[in-house]
Amino acid sequence: MSSSASARDSRPVEKLQEDCPDGCAGLDATEFYSDFSVPGTSHSLFWKKIYDERRQFHRGEPAQFTAIRPHILRSWKRSRAAKAPYRGLPSVRLGSADLERIIDQNEFFLSTAKPIMEELLDNIHPTSNCIILTDTNGVYLHTLGDDMGAGRRASSPLRGLVGSENIEGTTAMGLCLAEKASTCVLGCEHYNPYFDSWSCAAAPVFDFEGNLVGSLSMTMERDSFNHHTFGLIISAAKAVTEQMRLRHLLRETRTIMDLLGEAVVVLDAADRVRVMNHYARRMFHCAEDVAGKPFADFADVVGEDDLFESEQIVKDSECSLRLADGTALQCVYSSSPLPEGGICLTLRESRRVHKLTNRITRAKAVYNFNDILGESRSMHKALKMAHKASENSMTTLILGQSGVGKELFAQAIHNASDRRDQPFIVINCGTIPRDLVQSELFGYEAGAFTGASRQGAPGKFELADGGTLFLDEIGDMPLVAQVNLLRVLQEGEVTRVGGKRSRQVNVRVIAATHRNLTQAVQNGTFRNDLFYRLNVLVINVPPLNYRRGDVRLLANFFLQKITPTLGKRLDGFSPGAMHCLEAYNWPGNVRELENLVERTAVMADGPLIRRDDLPSEIWMASSGENLGEDLGEPFGKPVGSAVHEPFCGPVCGADLEPAAGLFAPQVETATQPDIQPGGLWESRTEPLEESNHSRERRRIIRALHASSGNVSAAAKEVGVSRVTFYAHLRRHGLSLDSFREE
Repeated sequence: MSSSASARDSRPVEKLQEDCPDGCAGLDATEFYSDFSVPGTSHSLFWKKIYDERRQFHRGEPAQFTAIRPHILRSWKRSRAAKAPYRGLPSVRLGSADLERIIDQNEFFLSTAKPIMEELLDNIHPTSNCIILTDTNGVYLHTLGDDMGAGRRASSPLRGLVGSENIEGTTAMGLCLAEKASTCVLGCEHYNPYFDSWSCAAAPVFDFEGNLVGSLSMTMERDSFNHHTFGLIISAAKAVTEQMRLRHLLRETRTIMDLLGEAVVVLDAADRVRVMNHYARRMFHCAEDVAGKPFADFADVVGEDDLFESEQIVKDSECSLRLADGTALQCVYSSSPLPEGGICLTLRESRRVHKLTNRITRAKAVYNFNDILGESRSMHKALKMAHKASENSMTTLILGQSGVGKELFAQAIHNASDRRDQPFIVINCGTIPRDLVQSELFGYEAGAFTGASRQGAPGKFELADGGTLFLDEIGDMPLVAQVNLLRVLQEGEVTRVGGKRSRQVNVRVIAATHRNLTQAVQNGTFRNDLFYRLNVLVINVPPLNYRRGDVRLLANFFLQKITPTLGKRLDGFSPGAMHCLEAYNWPGNVRELENLVERTAVMADGPLIRRDDLPSEIWMASSGENLGEDLGEPFGKPVGSAVHEPFCGPVCGADLEPAAGLFAPQVETATQPDIQPGGLWESRTEPLEESNHSRERRRIIRALHASSGNVSAAAKEVGVSRVTFYAHLRRHGLSLDSFREE
């Protein structure tokens, strides 16, 4: 069909097709081929024989077809089987919508072949030849030529024609697509005599996987063909195939580079950009076209770091950059020199590296305000202040006794703020050795001290960059570390231990302590300037003994939380057990309550937790009162109810640190906590505590007098077991002998 494209719009229909049904009569074959010569062929008799054998083939006459090349004969047979026309002008053209769809599907092939076709036409210019690019179905995707209607425009009238074997019969492009091999079809070798005045050559084009994608062909006047033309087409088709393979490899490489999650920059020996991936362009705030530009146009290296002069491979080192728009950028980079000069760099923003580290180590807040339970007025006041703190990034100080839930408040503030998607880093200043506090907080450079990593390490402030740093037990921080902390809070800069360069960080600090910071300032153990810097937003979390109305709520919640893990039925607390819980002083606050509920739930038989299931220290707190029978409805739900209320969240009001001393022998009093200087809640319980101790002693003495020293009877009177009664005797220094003598 390659010949048909040129013939349809440029030459009259020969008398050969007008006068003879089979395309053979009305013209002397010798005369027809008298001027047609092919290199290596000196006479027209050979072509006359091809002409005659084709006529015999069309008429169905028996013949040996000795003059027909095998692949030409195979094509004739396929064309006849497909009922391709062997006379007249065959023409099939796609509609515009179908053509555009096929053009889009072959965009990569088309965009690769066009420049090569242009170069090929320029090398044979001026010429009447037509260069044609088709897809695997023979659809004309693109044509080039100086005449014959091909033109150099995208709107060439030949686009959209279909030149497959089953439509046009034997042509170079149809045969090439059918057998996936380079070929040429000359003059009367065409299946349809309509194309006898033309010669054509075609070569297949393959993609990177070796799949056929189309053909590249050239059509010319029959006398213009030579084997050099055939070689040009084969070379051009191979060039398209190779270029497609290289472009695919380049696209694949660029895709991989963009998916690396880090900036990739290749510089030449003069520090000009050769390659910069999408991540790097975004990091350096530059436009798409950066090739050939100096790297200094985008960023300058700050400090003593030297990214470009190293002749060795560098892995995971750190550098500071200043972008052209003034933005400071901390990076982790690796570099490798190139054999031909220049260097290949990979860079990752330190903040992104730290964020990935934090995600792997689960350095994030998990609790929200919904997870904090409490209905007391003091708790509502603390929550209101915490909500205010979440609306900004100001430094916040949380005060409260151990176990009240200070970290829970800190996490809720973080998750309600605009930093919720950033790191939440926790450091307990009271558990880190004094010599390591500064390196933990601020990081250290390589070789800063014995045992330091060769590459240095970031501190908690760098890891928390963009997010929140929770400094628990800040009252225990050494004075030397307090100086550097004050500088970070004021300047937003961190200097690593052993380092000279400051690093910008954007960190929201939430501090917490159980200590009286005002008293610590007076004692000289806490800097007053740091105290004033921290004392911006202060949240006082009340102790549990100041919000006894929340004991019932928390106890039921903790019981609901643990019951599914025990495999038994626990419906709640009996009135006597709940009375004991509400009467106890809870020196360990919510943490102690949670631990006690878990322990008691494990030991209780159910379905109710009764007073006898509680540790003696708990129910002795209410021993001076008449509890009545430990029977009746459970607190919070009917007896026997198997329905558990839905959980409202995880640990409510408890710090996420180990409890110290589970059951302290303290009892409920009429204590009212005071807010001491510095904001801490402290209970003044000593006088009333002594009163309860005396009251308990008198009750034991009365029981012993009434029973004449009989331990079983006295223990039953008091309402405890014999073992517990003996323990109380030892605690109060009482002897049974004195009662028995009486």
